[in-house]
Amino acid sequence: MVASTGAEPRAKATKVRAILAAGLVLGVGAAFTLAAWTDNEWVFGQSGNGGGPGTKTYHMQQNTWTGTGGAAVWGDKDAAPGGALTFSVNADNLVPGSTVYAPMQLRAAAGSEALVARLTQAVQSTPIDAVTNSSVLYSELRYEAKQNVDKALCNATGFAAVGTNIVPAGSPLGTISEPGVANNIVLPAAGDTVTDGAAVDICFALTLPSSATDTLQGLKTVPLWKFTSTVGS
Repeated sequence: MVASTGAEPRAKATKVRAILAAGLVLGVGAAFTLAAWTDNEWVFGQSGNGGGPGTKTYHMQQNTWTGTGGAAVWGDKDAAPGGALTFSVNADNLVPGSTVYAPMQLRAAAGSEALVARLTQAVQSTPIDAVTNSSVLYSELRYEAKQNVDKALCNATGFAAVGTNIVPAGSPLGTISEPGVANNIVLPAAGDTVTDGAAVDICFALTLPSSATDTLQGLKTVPLWKFTSTVGS
């Protein structure tokens, strides 16, 4: 019998540790392989069948009754001076205490959603000169604007009886309509892509105050007004 030197048990222990180590490595490798199985799902923002995202159309038009014989002529005038208001007879022959009237209309164009408009700017046109576009006369004149006043009633008799103010009586020409529901001009939506929305009538009343002095004789001026419809923030 050969005496044991102690080397053989140490060799066996080393071999066992090597096998266990190999088993641990194999075990980790197997677990990683199983976890790598995947399944993917994609989605997209549709637009073709009403699910969005997308936008609708918002389009305002004006009519200032400047067509042949006072016929309606609808269009877009989004740059100054815009459409010409047709004031009643003697608008260029004002005397102290006299008032002249001018009708116009706004609407949502065919294909448009409903709109809310407001009179957002009121200024004197340029260039300014002492006679044909007098700033002195501009500052003296006063006006009032109402909605829901039909063209046929845009006169001294009808104006006082109907309509809702968007600019109060006696306002300087530079006055705009104040923010708020009472001064909003609601334009109904178009019927479809070929049918325009119902028109909303607007009437301007322009007055030379009774206190006007004779230094204003022989002068003219050109006021400008802008209506704005806004959607979103």
